[in-house]
Amino acid sequence: MKTILVVEDDRLLARLVELNLTAEGYNVVVYNEGINALAYLQTHRPNLVLLDLMLPTVSGWDFLAFTQQDENLSRIPVLAITALARPDEQARTLAAGAVACLVKPFGIHQLFATVDRLLVSIDDE
Repeated sequence: MKTILVVEDDRLLARLVELNLTAEGYNVVVYNEGINALAYLQTHRPNLVLLDLMLPTVSGWDFLAFTQQDENLSRIPVLAITALARPDEQARTLAAGAVACLVKPFGIHQLFATVDRLLVSIDDE
């Protein structure tokens, strides 16, 4: 079973994502702050991270910077889930280390399609 780490401070959105991905057969771990998610990554290796960029304490940008400095953590693909919709903001996110961006509000089918595509591409490597 593949594990997805969801790092989202909007507890309702995090719960909806968790419930839907769990129903699709994924093991889902949720943290509402980047600092706790980084601590989780010290001992666990999820298959994918869904990361909100606008987090309290440790932002999504800081989370990406930290993971990109670590050879093992940089191999975990990160899907940014963000309200930042401008092309330059998405380009900045990809340059910071995310493999894709999903703009809020997004539909559940869009989430499934993106997660499935990213996890298939990981399997192909």
